[in-house]
Amino acid sequence: MRWSYLGRVEYDAARVLQGRLANARAAGACDDLLLLLEHPPVLTVGRNAAAPPGTPIPIVRTDRGGNVTYHGPGQLIGYPVVALRAAGRGVRAFVALLEGALSDTATAFGVRAFVRPGMPGVWTAADRKLASIGLAVRRGVTLHGCALNVQQSAEAGFRGLDPCGLPGVHATSLVGAGARIGLEVDEVAPVLAASFARRLGARAERCQPDDLALVATCSAVGSTISLNSTNPIGDGAPVPLQD
Repeated sequence: MRWSYLGRVEYDAARVLQGRLANARAAGACDDLLLLLEHPPVLTVGRNAAAPPGTPIPIVRTDRGGNVTYHGPGQLIGYPVVALRAAGRGVRAFVALLEGALSDTATAFGVRAFVRPGMPGVWTAADRKLASIGLAVRRGVTLHGCALNVQQSAEAGFRGLDPCGLPGVHATSLVGAGARIGLEVDEVAPVLAASFARRLGARAERCQPDDLALVATCSAVGSTISLNSTNPIGDGAPVPLQD
């Protein structure tokens, strides 16, 4: 399983890249992948959820399951591009796999985390949510993924929100739950990649963002994706995701 840490990427640009890589994976043009990154502040809303009123943070409607969630600096986003159908995996089993990888990652940084039946995500207490999960599947390949709060700045983005639409629940983070002060998102990325690959029964192999751009470009005739240090992924309007 190849993975890459992309730094801070605009939400729509990351969605374009993941969609094109998913098309390539469905066509058998690449192996399973994991994109790890941060987003600038944004609220994403699941396909059946209501958007929150009166927020200054940009809102994006998505095709994933789940409710409203916050993404922003200090939070590690994981977008797996994994062929479920080819490996005979089901969606529920894959969610459990993601939960296990997130729990393993928390443990690696000294935080005890657990899952709650019927409530996707990872928790440190009954009212403290550490990581969220929201998925879509197109042509047998996963889209969207997970969000792990690393720094306490990520917790602040949930103020005034019920995380994932759960009243009485508060967001926490690795640092807020006892991990080392000063822990950086890019330090957590390789640990999550290794944990996810292990749960997937694969070996994690790091690749460069430009390698992902090449695969994505080959799957979208006549268009390109540019990757660089100041604007890691730049592209036009998102391409439609096809069933």
